[in-house]
Amino acid sequence: MELRYTVIDPTKNITLLVTTPVPRDVQPRVAAELLRREKDAEQVGFAEGLAAGNPRLQMMGGEFCGNATMSMAAWLHRELPVGAERALTLPVSGAPQPVACRITRIDGCFMGTVAMPLPERIEQLSLPVGGVMQTFPVVHLPGICHVIAPAEVIDRARAEETLRSWSELLSGEAMGLLLLEESQTAFTPLVYVKPTDSCVWERGCGSGSAAIGAWLTSVRGREQCVSLRQPGGVIQVVTRLAGEKLAALTITGTVVIGKTKTAKIAL
Repeated sequence: MELRYTVIDPTKNITLLVTTPVPRDVQPRVAAELLRREKDAEQVGFAEGLAAGNPRLQMMGGEFCGNATMSMAAWLHRELPVGAERALTLPVSGAPQPVACRITRIDGCFMGTVAMPLPERIEQLSLPVGGVMQTFPVVHLPGICHVIAPAEVIDRARAEETLRSWSELLSGEAMGLLLLEESQTAFTPLVYVKPTDSCVWERGCGSGSAAIGAWLTSVRGREQCVSLRQPGGVIQVVTRLAGEKLAALTITGTVVIGKTKTAKIAL
């Protein structure tokens, strides 16, 4: 099968957006092969429903991804002139409702804002680290859950092994380990996707940013507007409360649309 895909850079979380229709049951296998070929890529999304005019984003493991959502929203409006802005809603895997997005064309790239699905719950869980149980906050977003850990607590050399071992204890198709340096307002994300068995140190993580924003709101008891530094750049998170309840959660970042390529893959 010959397929077309575009290389997109949302805060260096390099995403391959496949625009050729690919049957859902073989998408994980196609994604794994594309990730093997594109060494800088961190994830793959499939743009479905384009021919029918009903675009939908399906991620490689059925997970939700804020950066990929932002990427597809920008791709759909890639012909926008500089200074123009568009709002849209986009159905995305892992999200219970279509996701609201806003895209603005600026010189050389796009600025994107995504209204993230709210956490299903935030809890404290005891998880094994090097044979010792430690307690961490876990933010369960639709389609993905994130464990937030102080950066000094987890040995990076064993982080992938640790996260894979947690996959048997945590629900969902995807999970992240966010190594947080709270005093520096910075974190490093490691994301594991079960269906593709891929574990990647991401340079930017939209859902991880949202998870930290939601967690900070819960522990500080007030709305947050925080710029979170990651290896690939900065993602801004804004939270809004209705009374004491989290009512809105948005992320904002930049998107650069790169080359469109073709690949032949045996299904």
